[in-house]
Amino acid sequence: MNAFYASCHAAVDPARYAGKPIAVAGDPSTRHGIVVTASYEARARGVKPPMPVHQALARCPELIVVRPDFHLYRAYARKVFAIVREFTPDVEIVSIDECYADVTHVPGGDRPVHLARAIQARLLDSLGLPSSIGVAPNKFLAKMASDMKKPMGITELRSENIRSLLWPLAIEHMHGVGPSTAKRLRRLGILTIGDLAVQSLDVLARALGPRAAELKARANGIDPRPLETEPQPPKSVGHSMTLAKDAQTFAEVEGVVMDLCDRVASRMRRYGLMGRVVAVAVRDRRMRTSRHQDTLATYVRHTGELFQAARALFQRIWPTEPVRLLGVSVEGLVPRDGQGVQLHLWDAVPTAGEPRDERLEKLERAIDEVRAKFGPSAIRLGRSLSGQRDDVHARGTSLERLDDEEETP
Repeated sequence: MNAFYASCHAAVDPARYAGKPIAVAGDPSTRHGIVVTASYEARARGVKPPMPVHQALARCPELIVVRPDFHLYRAYARKVFAIVREFTPDVEIVSIDECYADVTHVPGGDRPVHLARAIQARLLDSLGLPSSIGVAPNKFLAKMASDMKKPMGITELRSENIRSLLWPLAIEHMHGVGPSTAKRLRRLGILTIGDLAVQSLDVLARALGPRAAELKARANGIDPRPLETEPQPPKSVGHSMTLAKDAQTFAEVEGVVMDLCDRVASRMRRYGLMGRVVAVAVRDRRMRTSRHQDTLATYVRHTGELFQAARALFQRIWPTEPVRLLGVSVEGLVPRDGQGVQLHLWDAVPTAGEPRDERLEKLERAIDEVRAKFGPSAIRLGRSLSGQRDDVHARGTSLERLDDEEETP
């Protein structure tokens, strides 16, 4: 989808937003004034993420700044994927605004560009949302093709035109190559995707390690990955928050950490998971980020357990510089089926006929039900209301999964 968040607002209120320079951004007064996405009219005036709002307004004084509305984006995303599934049932959802669709075995599949035009027109006519579509024999090439023409572009990338369309692109434009990998490749004199495609695997392996063979194959248009039509469980669950003001001590943000742990534990329950590896992230006012983790003896399932582990980690590694961002995540995830769970001594003592662990399960399920019905702020844990206050449930910048909570800058 093209400028998806901005396009959703234009679709809901075209008189106010359609065809105008708009930026979806956080609130500058709480230091979340970062442009998440911008309409193409705004991009033409130099506005692009993750630019601070004040800088965006300096470049485009007529810019309309809109606060994020993730309920709106999720609602539109579900409609988008429902439309794509009308053309083919074989759909892999990649993120809130992107999917792969296999049309090999559907009527018209021998003319995929025609199907792409039909899907693109349907999304625009039914939802008012622009999109770009890549047509290719595998996922990597389709992804690369979808990025070649925006907005409202359709690009066909087949094996026979890889050399002319794919290889001339700068190495930074290759899907799967991040800034650090691109830097290592440039040190080897690999400036384009074509350079990567013809480079010796031995040379690449020394710089990239195990990923060398995969990236070289993709640069040559080879990607054997099948579509994953069933959602895959996450490898980690986490949430981060930029504080409204710098914190000198952990005591100032203890309530924020409880809130983060509550959100992470809630998402683990939604996925039916528990984990043993708890990690925390701290970013100081100089924008230096440090991350630390600890592997626990038992699996974390509940908010309180996660908070105890996260608090110990934060207190252990709290920096001398004032802190502006905190993050909590859980890794080492397994299905929440009771395996590996070790009850604490007091958990085994029945109260009103139930072990403490079972009572916590029921309590947290009840909290989840209330939040699902009345919104995520309907119930807040007492400790989370202390210290810095912020509506962490209403903002964010990244949705890797359609059903994920939003993450802050």
